Amino acid sequence: MRLADALVSTLRDWDVRHVFGVSGANIEHVHDAIHRLGGDRLRSVMARREDGAAFMADGRARVHRTLGVCCATSGGGMVNLLAGLAESYAESVPVLALIGQPPRQFEGRGAFQDSSGIGRTVDATGLLRAATKRVAKIEDPADFWPELRAAAVAALTGRPGPVALLLPRDVFDLPVGPRPADWPADLSALLTPRAVDRHTVRPLFDALRAAHRPVLLIGHGVRRSGAADEITSFARRAGVPVAATMAARGEFPNDDPLFLGVAGAAGHPSAHTYLKESDLVVAVGTGLGVMTRAPLGRLDPGRLAVVNIDPGEAERATAPGIVVAEDAKAAFRTLSALLDAEPFTAPPPDGYELRRYRPRLAPVTGRPHDARTTRDTLRQSEAIRVIEDYLPRGGNILLDAGNCASAAIHLAQVPEGASSTIALGMGGMGYSIAAAIGAQLGSAPDARTVVLCGDGAFLMNGFEVHTAVAERLPVLYVVFNNNMHGMCVTRQQTFFDSRLECVSYPALDVATVACGLGGPDRLWVGTAGTPHELRDRLADYHDRHTHLPGVLELRLPAEEVPPFAAFLPEDEPTYVVGRRADSRVLAG
Repeated sequence: MRLADALVSTLRDWDVRHVFGVSGANIEHVHDAIHRLGGDRLRSVMARREDGAAFMADGRARVHRTLGVCCATSGGGMVNLLAGLAESYAESVPVLALIGQPPRQFEGRGAFQDSSGIGRTVDATGLLRAATKRVAKIEDPADFWPELRAAAVAALTGRPGPVALLLPRDVFDLPVGPRPADWPADLSALLTPRAVDRHTVRPLFDALRAAHRPVLLIGHGVRRSGAADEITSFARRAGVPVAATMAARGEFPNDDPLFLGVAGAAGHPSAHTYLKESDLVVAVGTGLGVMTRAPLGRLDPGRLAVVNIDPGEAERATAPGIVVAEDAKAAFRTLSALLDAEPFTAPPPDGYELRRYRPRLAPVTGRPHDARTTRDTLRQSEAIRVIEDYLPRGGNILLDAGNCASAAIHLAQVPEGASSTIALGMGGMGYSIAAAIGAQLGSAPDARTVVLCGDGAFLMNGFEVHTAVAERLPVLYVVFNNNMHGMCVTRQQTFFDSRLECVSYPALDVATVACGLGGPDRLWVGTAGTPHELRDRLADYHDRHTHLPGVLELRLPAEEVPPFAAFLPEDEPTYVVGRRADSRVLAG
């Protein structure tokens, strides 16, 4: 069997389903093999840029708990993958990157797009090693099977992450022999789950049982380990309240009485107060990075426990008193077994009220007119309240970088059964636009995806909407258009006396640009500048067009201060939030 055929047939049989990429001279053997061998079990998804391909693979792996696969040719294509691979590396997302290379005999001898590291050429191995768990270059076909297995194991086990295989063009046609006799039939066979001994979690269980005000703080590692059900069950049985990081909003039912809200830079002040006053904070599946812990102040090691398969980041940040270095799902299964034998119920969070910051207008940003005086002008906070009624139950929500994401995290709940994804590892603008494609592919037939992003993100990666059009995916892209990088403007207003530089640009007509990406039979496009227009556009999409991708531009001439703790004084006004039980949802 030729290497290209062995690689593609293995990915097909491992049920990865999609390979996201852009073809080129040194990767085209992979695409040809997919064309010949993929059938209805493995498809190419053509991204518009390689960073989009990596974001798609990340989104698919993150939402569907599988191995995402992306590919690129050598040279600029390889380098373009780095932004996405770096995000996957920072956030522990299993992605396999297949990267074509020039033929071996031309390395260091003037090969086009040479990245052998010889002479003045880029060192592909060194470059990728900085943003992946493992890099291997297949120069001897005898190494193919062991290196492919090692790459997949590295991506999926321990602390997951991206891996890269460098494949010179001339090796694709070389024979690699049949699959080894012990070759794993599926991805699950690569995993070696192990039971957690009760003694390992006993100190944590005893601390929970003894605490007067315990709380679980869950991170996106909960989704990665598939631990949401175990944690929800344990929390409800033991009566332990739960707060979520900004990346884990969908991992605990937002309408549950035990849900305290979101902790982190765009989190809820009431949740922060509860965590500060708790005598035991159990951080599960989170590294407690600055975006999470900054509003919490100094976390006393004596009242902090960590459950994480790789607790190193949390230990460096906070020095927790209790560390359970185990997979969250296995750890909470064992905690539940202890709870069966020794039941207890934590004191309830009586009187707790979820509080949000009250939206207010930002200072005028040098625009030719003061839009704040315009009656019925659409504001970001009001737009989010309207959009919340249309978020997809059982679907996917993806948030991009910037003010609109902060406001959405703060002001909207995640509907039942929906995933909520944001790229906080590298925080790249435009991530959500491409990642939504990976999230939607593999979702249930009636599932829908909604993206909330800014115009800056649209300018960075908006042409990936064309990929959604080509794939006929029911993804609604809601673009908050304020003709600036709003978060950067806020920072310059706050920290640089409103000296605005390199943060705004001439007006962008998002809807007109989007119309060029597909006709009305393939792409729904709308624009809204008032609350009434927004309700009409959402109703039109929901009632008639949810089978299509869509782009909805929100024209926002008046900027609001984002609910971002670093920008707000301690006495910032708040209000109490009632539980929403009547949300209208996109159901198909």
